[in-house]
Amino acid sequence: MNFIEVINKCKDCRECENYCSIFLSTGKYGPHEKLKIAKEILEESEKPKKWETVFYCTKCEACDLNCPENIPITKIIDEARRVCVNKWGIQFPRQEILTKNIFKTGNPFGKTLSRLHWLDEPIKEKSKTLLHIGCMYSYILPNTAKSIVKILNKLDVDFTISPNENCCGYFVYNTGNHTAAYKLIKNNIKEFEQYDRIITACAGCTIFFKQQYGLNDKVVHLIEVVDEKLKEKNIELPEIKKINAIFHDSCHISRPFDIIKQPRDVLEYLGFKEGKNLKEFDLTKELGTCCGADGGMRIINKELAIKIGKERVEEASKKAEILFTLCPFCINNFYKAMEDYDIDIKIKSIFEELAHIL
Repeated sequence: MNFIEVINKCKDCRECENYCSIFLSTGKYGPHEKLKIAKEILEESEKPKKWETVFYCTKCEACDLNCPENIPITKIIDEARRVCVNKWGIQFPRQEILTKNIFKTGNPFGKTLSRLHWLDEPIKEKSKTLLHIGCMYSYILPNTAKSIVKILNKLDVDFTISPNENCCGYFVYNTGNHTAAYKLIKNNIKEFEQYDRIITACAGCTIFFKQQYGLNDKVVHLIEVVDEKLKEKNIELPEIKKINAIFHDSCHISRPFDIIKQPRDVLEYLGFKEGKNLKEFDLTKELGTCCGADGGMRIINKELAIKIGKERVEEASKKAEILFTLCPFCINNFYKAMEDYDIDIKIKSIFEELAHIL
């Protein structure tokens, strides 16, 4: 791809800004501005003054979907970040620490606990289907990891979890260090060769395995498996609950893979039905705005990431008592926003709630 030629297709309409969570929150760092700075980064030998602009992006892909010229803005930002790292050695302080942690401990948090320290249910030692839990569930949200295994066991899904599970490298790639990311990809691909199917629990792992590992046909997100199995077993739907819930679509599986209907169908088994007590955000489904946490934003500007999350949680609190989501990054960022800004709403994982009723 000739990135400069593609950038030059921009007609300066700024339609992209209407869907960018960072621009909507700050009034700057919009996709239009990022394209201009990306062009400078890709063309110039000297580092542009506003190089950091391309790192103020959650990579939610809302701009890609809504660009009238079909400019792949997220791919251009990826390339600009890669150039920043390779040409000028740009590393944010926490970015460097987390990358070192991944290569030392297999996770960005530097945790030395066993990857499966949370596991309290029996699983098969061998299967042709791998459940890839991911770093966030293993070390930050282990109770949800337990719920995931319980659900799959209850639904009679044949699977195993590898004791050699390692970080997928999505964070490293997102922040421009593609060389380090490809080292992780190379090692993980060898591990994955023995499996026919990979069930991913994390939205970040899902998009990275499909788009950068080349495993699109082999990878399926957990909610797709759960939705299919619940329908196969003809589990009776409960009565509609007398409280309202709202669902936040994860950017990394809703827009690129159209995983929108499945979580809403699963929420019916929890007593929440579309058009009744399952409410929607003003911008929802494929047009939904980002939680604020991904694309490296929690590392680059934690306060801004949480502020973006706060705006989503505040809207949810005006419409519902419970905010459901699937993504561990969304859950973590929303929970932090709820605490920091004292917002009255419950933040819940669909999987934890479902585990209670199966």
